[in-house]
Amino acid sequence: MLLLSSKMHLLFIFAAISSAWALDCTQIQDSQIFNASRIFIPGGDGSLQPLPARFNCLYTIKAPANSTSGYSANVVLRNGIRGVNDVIYVVDLQGKNYIMNNKTGIGGKPYEYVLPPGTQMSIQVITKSVFMNSMFSITVEYHAAKIGPTIEMKTNGEMNFIDVNTIREEGYLYATVTFIGLEPIYWNLASTEFDDISYCLNCYVIDGTISNMTRILTLSDWLGSGPNDNLSNAVTFMTCVDDFFPVVMNPKSEYKGKFLIYPVAAELYSSYTGARNMLPGYIPTAEIVNFAGPGILMTNLTIQSPVCKAYVISGPPNNSSVLLTELANITTPYHFDRQYFSILNVDCEYWATIKQFREN
Repeated sequence: MLLLSSKMHLLFIFAAISSAWALDCTQIQDSQIFNASRIFIPGGDGSLQPLPARFNCLYTIKAPANSTSGYSANVVLRNGIRGVNDVIYVVDLQGKNYIMNNKTGIGGKPYEYVLPPGTQMSIQVITKSVFMNSMFSITVEYHAAKIGPTIEMKTNGEMNFIDVNTIREEGYLYATVTFIGLEPIYWNLASTEFDDISYCLNCYVIDGTISNMTRILTLSDWLGSGPNDNLSNAVTFMTCVDDFFPVVMNPKSEYKGKFLIYPVAAELYSSYTGARNMLPGYIPTAEIVNFAGPGILMTNLTIQSPVCKAYVISGPPNNSSVLLTELANITTPYHFDRQYFSILNVDCEYWATIKQFREN
């Protein structure tokens, strides 16, 4: 009985080794990429698969996209490396390199990656000359993505802004929007009471377009690096969550001058803006935007300095914007029948609350 059991055990090992030796380096085919498709590499059902000795394969996983549509990819890598010299090399969508071996995630701990449309990653699996019962698996699941629109940056006295969340459509995981200008674009999230979008780990900003990326970072990485300037004349925003994503953009010529620009969203409930200008030679500039439509109400205004040189202008800080009023002349509540304006704080210490204006 013991002999039979031993023979069956050896037969199982031989079958596993034979299956592993049959492993090839098959890549994902274009015909396999469609909405909700799921692909298992190197086969099987997503569980760990045995690796032969002397195996070396570079798997390139792409999330394709064109000017109107594309796909995102959810990638799950399970590391079952056992051999001391066996290894998995990962290069993520940002070009960052990672090494996995028998000390990182033994037992098939899943490592998850999200590829937004137009990006790719690679996974190279290498085993040495001795069979060590190493294993691995990759599961790739594709989801349809909505690409576009592409919008030209407005010039003169018009403000450039968007709630990226408004371009999402049912049936698509990712949605993207691209802005193109005549010079590098500076952007920032408008200040809000609840800043949930900044915690989105799979929302991305591209310096450039989907077809011509200079660099790509997660939204949180961009916000942490500041200022959010582009090397190219285009910027692309990608979102996969239903959160308010308020972006205000300025061309380099506005941002790199004497104006210290910070955007503020006018929301349903009052939010604060204001400060004291403590930087001689510079002008802190609050760009106030109601992303929902025209109508901004200044509910309160407190001027704490004996002299207040602050001005409300019709648009971004450039020569095309016109003076609406001096801040010191405002009596609250004050209704701006506009979707946006800027407050130039030349020399003033003030605090104000603003909100969306809605007719009762």
